[in-house]
Amino acid sequence: MPPDRPDRPAEAPAEWHIASILVHLRPERSPDVRAAIAALGDVEVHAEERGRMVVTVEGPHEGRIADRMTAIHLMPGVMSAVMVFHHAEPLAARSTEEVATAQS
Repeated sequence: MPPDRPDRPAEAPAEWHIASILVHLRPERSPDVRAAIAALGDVEVHAEERGRMVVTVEGPHEGRIADRMTAIHLMPGVMSAVMVFHHAEPLAARSTEEVATAQS
């Protein structure tokens, strides 16, 4: 996978983004898709049922969200990956531990 948005400045992020994605997939490919999603990083599968998954993505900018959503959409066995929620908040609203994680 290519690095996240190399055109973005290396400065510390001012915001933290979280999004949920609804993934439609071929049920027989579920174990493969789940493993591939887990390998992406910044992504978590929260629910799965009959060819659908609810996935959340977190990152320091909307580009990270878009990159992960595109990667999921292009996985073998995935029919679609659609963002259903996106939220951004200032890092100042997050705990010290969360900020340190965001900057690593």
